[in-house]
Amino acid sequence: MKYFLLIFYGFILNLYSNNFDDSKLENIKLQLQWKHQFEFAGFYAAKEKGFYKDVGLDVEFIEFDSKKNIVNEVVNKNADYGLTYSSFIVDYMNGKPLVFVANFFKQSPLVLVTQKDIYTPADLRNKKIMGLLDSSHEQIVLTMLDKFNITKNDFQNIPRKSVVESFINKKIDALTVFTTNEIYTLDKLGIKYNILDPAAFGTKFYDLNLFTTKSELMNNPSRVENFKQASIKGWEYALKNKNEIVDIILKKYNTQNKSKEALLFEANQIEYLMLSNIYPIGSVDLERVQNISDSFAQTLFMPRESKEKLESFIHKKESNSIELTIKQKEYLKNKKVIKFCVDPNWLPLEKIENGKHIGISSEFLNLIKESIGIPFYLIETNNWTESLDKIKKKECDILALAEQTPSRKKYLNFTTPYVKMPLVIATKSGLPFINNFNELEDKVLGIVKNYSMVELLKDKYPNINLVEIDSIEEGLKLVSQEKIFGFLDNLMSINHEIQKNNIPDVSITGQFSENFFLSIASRNDENILNEILEKALLSIDNKSRMTFIEKWNNIKYELKTDYQLILQTIFFGIVLISVFIYWNLKLTQEIKKKEIIQKKLKESEEKFRTLFDIAPVLLDAFDKNGKVVLWNKECEKVFGYSLEEIKKEENPLSLFYPDPLIQREVFDDFNCKDENIYKEWTPLTRDGRKLIIKWANIKLPNNEILHIGIDITQERTNEILLYESKQELEKLNNSLEEKIKDEIQKNTKQQLLLMQQSKLAQMGEMIENIAHQWRQPLAQVNSSVLLIDVELKKNRFQNEIIENKLIEIESLTSYMSKTIDDFKNFFDPNKKKSIFKVEESIIKARNILKGRIKESHINLIINIEEELKIYSYLEELQQVILIILNNAIDAIILNKVLNPKILINAYSKDSEIMIFIEDNALGIEPEIIDKIFEPYFTTKQKSRGTGLGLYISKMIIEDGLNGSLDVENKKNGACFKIKIPKGEYDE
Repeated sequence: MKYFLLIFYGFILNLYSNNFDDSKLENIKLQLQWKHQFEFAGFYAAKEKGFYKDVGLDVEFIEFDSKKNIVNEVVNKNADYGLTYSSFIVDYMNGKPLVFVANFFKQSPLVLVTQKDIYTPADLRNKKIMGLLDSSHEQIVLTMLDKFNITKNDFQNIPRKSVVESFINKKIDALTVFTTNEIYTLDKLGIKYNILDPAAFGTKFYDLNLFTTKSELMNNPSRVENFKQASIKGWEYALKNKNEIVDIILKKYNTQNKSKEALLFEANQIEYLMLSNIYPIGSVDLERVQNISDSFAQTLFMPRESKEKLESFIHKKESNSIELTIKQKEYLKNKKVIKFCVDPNWLPLEKIENGKHIGISSEFLNLIKESIGIPFYLIETNNWTESLDKIKKKECDILALAEQTPSRKKYLNFTTPYVKMPLVIATKSGLPFINNFNELEDKVLGIVKNYSMVELLKDKYPNINLVEIDSIEEGLKLVSQEKIFGFLDNLMSINHEIQKNNIPDVSITGQFSENFFLSIASRNDENILNEILEKALLSIDNKSRMTFIEKWNNIKYELKTDYQLILQTIFFGIVLISVFIYWNLKLTQEIKKKEIIQKKLKESEEKFRTLFDIAPVLLDAFDKNGKVVLWNKECEKVFGYSLEEIKKEENPLSLFYPDPLIQREVFDDFNCKDENIYKEWTPLTRDGRKLIIKWANIKLPNNEILHIGIDITQERTNEILLYESKQELEKLNNSLEEKIKDEIQKNTKQQLLLMQQSKLAQMGEMIENIAHQWRQPLAQVNSSVLLIDVELKKNRFQNEIIENKLIEIESLTSYMSKTIDDFKNFFDPNKKKSIFKVEESIIKARNILKGRIKESHINLIINIEEELKIYSYLEELQQVILIILNNAIDAIILNKVLNPKILINAYSKDSEIMIFIEDNALGIEPEIIDKIFEPYFTTKQKSRGTGLGLYISKMIIEDGLNGSLDVENKKNGACFKIKIPKGEYDE
């Protein structure tokens, strides 16, 4: 019992602590860069699977709003974190206090989709591009266009509207889309297109970048790191469970009403963009950010950002380790040790000395070993050829320093080169400087056996005479002994060997354009190892790289008289003096040219002034204090102020814009960088008239801003008048349509009434003829019955059965005669209003259908309020009741209802009579119940119904009797409700 209480108490405490934790969660807001879709799946997963909650966060997602700037929303603290495009790097370069927290898309999905005849960005000159300049990511595409000298002024920007239709109909030449989702729509419709991807024409831009402010990082460093790590965990979950996250989006975040198929397409596209098998989710590469920053700087003519400043821009958790994917960590766990080979005699680059690896490459490998946390084991070799054999046989995993060649690519992977050294030649001292292999075609040149340069040089210079030698030391001795003309290798290694072995008669006498680009090479059957080494290398900063090279760069030049160098110096001195004299002469000519140019400039200014004044557009300019400095004749004509008058004004803008706020807005617009973009303003003239002017800024070569304006007042007035006329015409058309519709409806009703009246009149005539034909036979029957009765009584014959039958015959003939009268009155077209009992109309209708009711064994129940009278048309009401009863009987027969029943209730309510006719024929189908009063609508066969009965009934009740007729389904069948006024009558 004691243990049970402890467990129960622990459960209650845990439950309480969970509730307590929920109340203690920190609320933060994440501004999304677009509407809800799979693009943000990782963040949804982190929220829905509790990853944010686990680190004490409650995250609210804010959808994108085109009226807001994402970066400003975060800077102004309307959101704590934001997701945006690479263009936010420009905001950082412009001084905004931003921190780059994490990146999720290693490639931007933003591309240009073009018509089939457009293949390169150069083809977009003078074309129509939809949606480029009205988006927050425009700079990514503009950077691509800039590489082809295409500026904003070289194409026409079309605002986004009816995108697919415009592209299909070729109203536009290109449009911006995201490969993650919008390509899906185009492919679904089978539209043919080309794609211009900024990544294919230059810098690969990041996308879906998580950022915050410096103040958020400073005040809440743990929260920044927790939010980042929980989001990364969310993305890892989302990529493994796409279907589950898509279902969550469809249920909670599908504001764009996307289909499941479209979201799964987007999920697969996004997984490709994240490259999660190569880069850790959320990682940010400084070198990549530097490249993006440089691209923006070049396009926007901004100063290049230093790597040190960009490094402080990127948020990094303090750690010596690098971020590895789960797969990469698993690989290292199973690998346990990395075996490596080196060139055993290639100082200062690398060497094996007393069983240890030394040199520049050793410094890099030590750092890499520390960052990935796994031991490195040196496989000792005697020369470079042996090292190559070892890795071919997979006895070692990597080569610390190796250059990529076509033959080596067959069995090796290579990282990004981390050591670059120029190729030089060592010859006997005193020879002229050599920088071209064409000068060495007849010379014998030595190089270390199996070096990458052997393959590369033979391929590039097939006539070169190369001799492969075992080591640098041996090669330099052969040069000294004049057995070969020269020896080829990198600058540092040759200098090191010359100094170490004291070879005075050999020196470096040439340098070539070729370089050694040295990487870490790894076995190509273990690709994941190359990925890890690449990350580790990229994590080594430039300062460390330079330190390693300087540490081993012990090049010392022997101080000796080099007559060749003296001659070269004298030669260059003479050249410099000659150049100085030449430029002095050139400068004199330039001064004369400048005087000519100044004269032409003056003439040009005069032409400009003339054109300025006679131009049929408004031209003016203001200084930084808001004073007018230029004011052409058109301005004088339109506004009514001369240049002399306007110059005297302290605040000339107040003449045109009395509102100080508008004055400020106009003044700010004077200094706007946007050129050739017309904006509308409404200045006042001297006589108080309000104009509508389109003004644009033009930047002159001297950086002054000239304003050009067009008076569009009359154009706008005409547009307003045209719009009002159009509205009036549309109103008139709509009114006319309604009138025509009403008249057609009235005409239809009238025709149906006339048809019904004609039908009634014809039926009346027919009944009249029948009555005439029937009355004499009925009278004869009655006479015969009377004679039989007399004869029987005369003969004193008494039989109860015969007497009853004679009475029944007499009753039937009387009933038939009365029925004929009822039908004749019913079809009388000249009927008039009268006071009658409601019961009377119901009983008459029942009697007409008595035969059908009896034949179908229908229980007809009539409940009528006593003495319920009405002043109306008896026959009209009788006709409606007859139609409804007849339809009820048809429904009962059709549905084969057991114990069929029809109930008629009638009573008065205020000044109206209420009649309810309800059957148990299972009711009317819900999908047709609203149509049964429409003309010609019927569920019967054509031979059994016209579809006019209920339509005419509704017309009789609503138009003839000023009442209403409705229907509804009850529990067992349909119920028709008739509501008509009692009418005014005297009792």
